[in-house]
Amino acid sequence: MQTIHVNVEESQMDTFLHMLKNLKEDVVKSYSISSTEDAFYDERKQRLTTLREEIHSKKEPLAEFNASIDSLLEELQS
Repeated sequence: MQTIHVNVEESQMDTFLHMLKNLKEDVVKSYSISSTEDAFYDERKQRLTTLREEIHSKKEPLAEFNASIDSLLEELQS
């Protein structure tokens, strides 16, 4: 098996995905989409998702969530 990395402009993503989906099933085993503009996007997204789940389950007090968000915002601005 071989791996290929393709850079696609955001405005052309729908077209590219449409082409991938129309290939024969045995040509492309799997594919994933990631943004190269922000290497830490997935990590931040996971942190926010975890914080949200902890607040809804009452594991994380809202005051601590606010401090976490402030920290995350500072990180995003740097």
